[in-house]
Amino acid sequence: MRLNTLRPALILAGLGLAAAVLLAGLDQFTRERIADERQQRALAAVSAMLGEIGYDNDLLDDTARLGIPDLAEPAVVYRARQDGKPVAVVMDVVTSAGYSGDIRLLIAADVDGTVLGVRVVEHRETPGLGDKIERRRSDWIEQFDGRSLVEPPAEDWAPDRRDGAFDTLTSATITSAAVVDAVKRALQAFESGKGNLFATTENTEGTE
Repeated sequence: MRLNTLRPALILAGLGLAAAVLLAGLDQFTRERIADERQQRALAAVSAMLGEIGYDNDLLDDTARLGIPDLAEPAVVYRARQDGKPVAVVMDVVTSAGYSGDIRLLIAADVDGTVLGVRVVEHRETPGLGDKIERRRSDWIEQFDGRSLVEPPAEDWAPDRRDGAFDTLTSATITSAAVVDAVKRALQAFESGKGNLFATTENTEGTE
């Protein structure tokens, strides 16, 4: 009698355990696939952003971490070299200052700190307003091309709605400011840390 009473509970517990194991396995499998696909998309974008900059190393085998003050997390930096000499970087940066949360950017700069290009790869900004930071929505993001901490000076790195040197997206001042600020901070961190950043050719993602 007692066994008959317990049997349904044991069966239910067994099914629950099996479902938990299955879900855990699926989560692990999909997480790895998502991470791989994310890395491949980033690499394709990174290679495209370096454009005519010549480099002969494997970017995936030459990465490091760069701490950027007040940004969400250290940036992953892809280091480009030609004959062993530094020529450029692409910094994978996340700012949490967007209107709707995190904005992930790829920022390419030559070794002197001049911006080669900026691309937004992930965000949750407002459709029709803040999403114009995407290149496929508008050319707003291209205004960073050729800029540096000298042109304009660092104190002018802000949207024009906040007396800065960069255009402001209509009705998206917070989003505009977040992107401008993230690019400036990444350039400042690169300028102060590039000596250590290029000191090794090994993957040193713990380096800041």
